[in-house]
Amino acid sequence: MTALVRAELLKLRTVQMTAWLFVATLTVVGLEVLAFVNGAGEGEGPAQRHDPHLLAVAVASASAGEVIVMIMGILAMSHEFRFGSATSTFLVTPRRGHVVGAKLIALAVVGLGFALVSMAVAVPLSVWLIRARGGIVTWDGQVADVLLASVLVMVLYALLGIAVGALVRNQIAAIAGSLTWLFIMEGVLAGLLPDVAKWTPGGATGAAIQVGTWAGTDHMLRPWGLGILVLVGWTALIAVVGTRSALRRDLT
Repeated sequence: MTALVRAELLKLRTVQMTAWLFVATLTVVGLEVLAFVNGAGEGEGPAQRHDPHLLAVAVASASAGEVIVMIMGILAMSHEFRFGSATSTFLVTPRRGHVVGAKLIALAVVGLGFALVSMAVAVPLSVWLIRARGGIVTWDGQVADVLLASVLVMVLYALLGIAVGALVRNQIAAIAGSLTWLFIMEGVLAGLLPDVAKWTPGGATGAAIQVGTWAGTDHMLRPWGLGILVLVGWTALIAVVGTRSALRRDLT
């Protein structure tokens, strides 16, 4: 298993896809923080310039990089099927579950790296922008909670990407379906059935990074750790179903 994980890490280190997605993640993080802080008004309400929680909210907005990390996971798994390398991979390692497990571990490591660097960029950038605009920078427990939650969310989205890639064989369908669900269906569901939407992956993500504290919505799971647990549950469920699908799938 260790050799498989090393092989997967080697793949991720030596393909240009990882570097480009890393750049894309940092770009999204920077733009999200810039847009959020610059969009803060003069008031003292939630997400306004003099809101004592503005730093936590700005850092939470940087977790938007999770989508790029999820796409990386989808690509890492679906590339095997799209380019036919799954056949040789599973011939070398007949236990397909081990291959999926190795990819999950490798993407967890890479996702953690992406998350830590993203937060290392988001925090000082947020502080600088808030101070430059005359806002209040408050270091409190909520900032620590949001930082931890943002890192965990990005790691889980990397695993979620692997799980979706194992479940949906078609690469384009996997990416398009995931983005459609996150950006369209989640919003529709939140508008129609908010009590149901809070248990979805997007709802759990919002609860984890405490979106409700500035978005003015009460339809969020509490405490924030419950959002992480729900997201872990979704990831595990899709990973199990995806692995079983990969075990039974005809590669030809």
